[in-house]
Amino acid sequence: MKTLTVDDYQRVRLPDVEPRTKFAYEKDAHGRITLTKLEPAQGRPAKVRFVKRNGRTVGVTDRPISLQAIKEALAEFP
Repeated sequence: MKTLTVDDYQRVRLPDVEPRTKFAYEKDAHGRITLTKLEPAQGRPAKVRFVKRNGRTVGVTDRPISLQAIKEALAEFP
């Protein structure tokens, strides 16, 4: 078992862990602390602006949209 020490700034160095890795922690009634690695958050949704083209309103975004994403979005409509 390895020992970890908290410094004066309440920091702990974990060997074999990449910098900026985020953890959730839980402290139980016996004083034990459990660390659980958090998965990176998914990217934010694309921002869409609406413009008129050839007399129709279309949505324009700065990200590419896959055919699969379009099918999933249209599946929500009755």
